[in-house]
Amino acid sequence: MQEAFTTLDPRISLGIHAIAAALTVAIALLLARLVRPRGRDVATFGIYESGAPATATAVAPVPTAYFQIAAFFVIFDFEAAILFTWALSAPAAGLAGLVSAGIFILVLLAALFYLWADGALDVGARSEGGAA
Repeated sequence: MQEAFTTLDPRISLGIHAIAAALTVAIALLLARLVRPRGRDVATFGIYESGAPATATAVAPVPTAYFQIAAFFVIFDFEAAILFTWALSAPAAGLAGLVSAGIFILVLLAALFYLWADGALDVGARSEGGAA
């Protein structure tokens, strides 16, 4: 049974993947259409989780700090994926792999502490003067 999957033409595999992806998108759009409210009265929606009214314009300036946080998250999340793959091969890597992973983690911690000390992780409101 497994030989049937290993001898499958790559174009057929790609086709199956493309069909599955298209079906996933179609199902998501169909569910969104079924769940979406029918009326056009936006005022009845009230305030969303973000606190912005539903009638507000979509062209609001977004602080770049949010994009920085997103970029840092992607970077550190990628590093976690690398550490996960290292953990899977840790027995084969031996002591050299452990030392390498330790150095890798120390570099990550140094980068995180640098970002923290630099204030790059602060996205909240900043006070201009001392105590109010």
